Amino acid sequence: MSGIDMAEVRTWAREGGAIARRHFNNVAARRKRDRTWVTQADVEIEQFLRERISARYPDHGITGEEGEPFAADREFVWSLDPLDGTDAFVDGLPVWGVSIGLLRHGAPYLGVVALPMADEDYWTDGQGNAYRNDTPIQVSAADTFDRNDWILVTSRAHTDYTIRFPGKTRSLGSLAAHCCYVARGSAIGAVLGYPHLWDIAAGFAILNAAGGVAVTLDGDLPPIPRLFKQSKAARPLLVTTPALRDALLPLIEKRGRA
Repeated sequence: MSGIDMAEVRTWAREGGAIARRHFNNVAARRKRDRTWVTQADVEIEQFLRERISARYPDHGITGEEGEPFAADREFVWSLDPLDGTDAFVDGLPVWGVSIGLLRHGAPYLGVVALPMADEDYWTDGQGNAYRNDTPIQVSAADTFDRNDWILVTSRAHTDYTIRFPGKTRSLGSLAAHCCYVARGSAIGAVLGYPHLWDIAAGFAILNAAGGVAVTLDGDLPPIPRLFKQSKAARPLLVTTPALRDALLPLIEKRGRA
C-alpha cells in the first residue's frame, strides 16, 4: 500500500463532514467566476484537509477545487473536493459529501467519500477492495436490465442528452455519490457529464476497486492526464459495470453542446 493510513483518511473525511453539518441549512454562499456556488464550508474543509495531508504526508502533492495546486507533478497527489454537491448543500438537500482522492502517477489509486447525512463513508483499502463503512461492496453482477433498474444522470440531462434507457433515471446532486452508488451495486450506471478531476478522483478509485469501469460516451477510456491538469473532461463520461457497458452506451447520446 505505500504507507497510507486509510483509517486516518476516513477520520479526516468524517471530520470534514462535521464541519459541513455545522453550516448546513445556515449556508453562507457566493458565486464564483464560473457561476458555481462556493460556501464557507467548502473553504474551511479544504483548508482543514490540506493541513492534515501536509503534516502527515509532506512529500505528497495536493490539488483541490478551492485552492491552488501544490507539487502536482509528484508520484502521489491528493485531489480534494471538500463539498461535492454544493448546489444540493446550498438548497438544503441531503446528498453531498467530502471527497478525498489520492492519485499515483496521475491515476486514481485510493479514495474516501463521506456522505454525512447518510452516515456513510465509501473507501478503498489499496488492495483492490472497496467498502461502504466496513462492509465490502461490488458493482451489480447483472448482465441485463429492465424498467425497474436505474441509472444516475446529471441535473441537466433533460437538456444535454438523449437517453433511451428503459428504466429509471435519478439525479442526486453529487458526482462522488453517484460513483459510489454504482460501486455498491444500487445503480447500474451513471452519466457524469464533464467532471473535473476532484469530482471523480476518489469515486473512480472506489469504483475501480468495486469492479466498475469508466468510459467516455463514445467508448474510450477517460482522459485522466488531461483532468490531472485541472481542466474539465473533454467528453462526457459514463461509469457502469463491464457486463453492461456495451448495452448502455448506445442508449445515451450527447445532444448538441452539453
